[in-house]
Amino acid sequence: MGNDEFIFLDDDNNAPLPCEQNTQHGTLSPWRILIVDDDIDVHEITELALYDLTFLGRPATLLHAYSAHEAAHILASETDIAIILLDVVMETSDAGLKLVGHIRQNMGLRNVRIILRTGQPGLAPEMDAITKYDIDDYKTKTELTRNKLFTSITTALRSFERMQKLDANRAGLEKIIASSNEFLSRRGLRNFAEGVITQLSGLMDVQPEGLVCAIGGGEHLDLLDHQQPSRTDQIQIIAAAGRYSDMIGLDLEELHSNDIVTALRDCMAQKKTLILPGCIVLYLYVREGYALAAYIGAPEPINSLDQHLLSVFCGNLTLCAENIQLVEKLKRRAYVDELTNLANRTAILDAMSSVLNDPNPQPNSLILIDLQLFAEINDVLGHSYGDRLLCAVGKRLSTVLPDCIVGRIAADLFAVIGRSEMLTQISMSAIFTAPFNIEHFELPIRVAAGSTELTADGQKTALDCMKQAYIALKRAKSSGFGQVTKYDPQLAEITRNRAKRLGDLQMAIERNQLEAHYQPLIDFKTGKPCGMEALLRWRREDGNLVPPCDFIPLAEYSGLIRPIGDWVMREAMDMIGKVHAAGFTDMRVSINVSKVQMVADDFIEKLERQLNQSTIAPQFVEIEITESACDLGINDLETLLGRIRALGVSIAIDDFGTGFSSLSYLDRLPVDKLKIDRCFVTPLDIENDGSRIAELIIPLGHRLGMKVVAEGIETEKQAQKLRDMSCDIAQGFLYGRPMPEADIMVWLQNFAPLATSGANS
Repeated sequence: MGNDEFIFLDDDNNAPLPCEQNTQHGTLSPWRILIVDDDIDVHEITELALYDLTFLGRPATLLHAYSAHEAAHILASETDIAIILLDVVMETSDAGLKLVGHIRQNMGLRNVRIILRTGQPGLAPEMDAITKYDIDDYKTKTELTRNKLFTSITTALRSFERMQKLDANRAGLEKIIASSNEFLSRRGLRNFAEGVITQLSGLMDVQPEGLVCAIGGGEHLDLLDHQQPSRTDQIQIIAAAGRYSDMIGLDLEELHSNDIVTALRDCMAQKKTLILPGCIVLYLYVREGYALAAYIGAPEPINSLDQHLLSVFCGNLTLCAENIQLVEKLKRRAYVDELTNLANRTAILDAMSSVLNDPNPQPNSLILIDLQLFAEINDVLGHSYGDRLLCAVGKRLSTVLPDCIVGRIAADLFAVIGRSEMLTQISMSAIFTAPFNIEHFELPIRVAAGSTELTADGQKTALDCMKQAYIALKRAKSSGFGQVTKYDPQLAEITRNRAKRLGDLQMAIERNQLEAHYQPLIDFKTGKPCGMEALLRWRREDGNLVPPCDFIPLAEYSGLIRPIGDWVMREAMDMIGKVHAAGFTDMRVSINVSKVQMVADDFIEKLERQLNQSTIAPQFVEIEITESACDLGINDLETLLGRIRALGVSIAIDDFGTGFSSLSYLDRLPVDKLKIDRCFVTPLDIENDGSRIAELIIPLGHRLGMKVVAEGIETEKQAQKLRDMSCDIAQGFLYGRPMPEADIMVWLQNFAPLATSGANS
């Protein structure tokens, strides 16, 4: 943990510290506090925070242990340690909790107070651990300001002092400890309140007859199952026993006993425990603006010793109430998504496990729903709008699918568990047909979803099912908006194969198995080579080439295309320099650049650096982009291409005619060449209507001031037709296949110029 994660600051810069003034302590021995943490900075910072403070009129002596093992050794040899400030995660992720178990169970140290601290909230202790081992408090280290640490220690010391006095003066301590353990085993403050009646009656040796009231508006934690009080001064009965048992849920004013009503109201108003003739009214502070008051009939007068026991009991109850709140808060954070109040990923996995282990299984499914373009919505409309949209989606899913378990397991990813027939493509389409009206703005949402059957086969776990649904979701997203894909074992095989190919590609980069090959371009007018296109090839160790279609999309998907593209650019510029040095000074080199490369922030910077390091002029370099680059948006793409052109580099659109860009885009973009895709060249061998598309593209390009390149030419008939159409440049197997560096140099040396009609073999 870094120092910046554990800084003690005053809660209020103008407020004095809540500490005692320095006094002469006489013969009072200091409190002994053991700090257990494997981070030396935590020890030093804690010492600094507690420097010169007194607690309940006594100073404190700090002992230090840097591991759970060392702490156990100190506790075995030292006596009267009052508090342990204990790190949860040390040698192991549960070292702190194991030490707590050793302290309580093996060493029998019941009175020492334990405050858990952690710098890793995600590794919070389980509720069972907190309740089982009598832990006083649990805080993240960043929560513990100087004031709060002082408050936590003071509260714990009061508890320790009281327990020590009771140990020395009365065997009734066992009842208090027993009652504390009983409280901590309860779940929720309603159960806690019921326990107050039972335990308080047992302590006072009276019949368990009484009631507990709560005061406070707003958040009521889990106290009430019904409507919360509407006023902050409204007092409600939340637990009752004996003749009052039918009063639960009533307002205090509805109780037909003026004496009890008056006693409870006085207790709440005075905020202290009242011992009155015939009754005890115990006051329990829960948190600011919220308190409990417990009424117990006591026919006999209460002596001073029992009053002291009540005081200790009340202090203990306060700590127990705080622990119950802590348990409930941890439980909520562990299982509930804070933004939408839906189940989170952990809760969904638990629900799936329950379905898979159901002895009477039903045909249930898990479906994962991804909101398309959510990141863009956040960017355009703001994160506040995005949060409201997520809440609205969760509410709609919960409303439309009331019999299903709905959760949010990632930023814009929802999960639904329910009957298979309910979670189909039709149902998903129906749910998201209507737009979402947020802040008076209607926003249609499109989703992709992946589902899997929750069938128990004895081997499949909830996590396995989650992975299957993820695989199906990825396939749905790649298929387009609005798709719901059901998991199929073949999808898993495809995913595994892709992961293997990705690993092989990474290895190929490390082993220098990638090669740059070059395919010549021929000027139709002169019959001479005028350039070459750099093409990436992957040659395996066995000498076989991997088809580009098998690894280029994978490189783009994974982002590896960026370092690969940088390497190809360097190789291509070095190669054209060698070609010029060999005497072919009119040759250009065309370099393919993917959309993934272009969106990188440093793309222009890298291109400029490569040009500056090259021996050739920028006009001999050409960047080829595909029509898919238009997905960047016409304004951004126009700006980007303008910056490329400003470097002196020409630009070509590859595979023209196969994409979906509009002619208005083409008219705005600063492009020098159009490359006709081979799918429009191959039909030129057909006599009837095979040349219509090419006949449209070539004059279009010329009209826009561009040269036109035809790629994929394999026959002289195709070449002749393109020549007749005034196509400018030819590329294809008819002239030369893509070749390694050495072979293209030989090809250039041996090439004989073509006649304006005819072919060169």
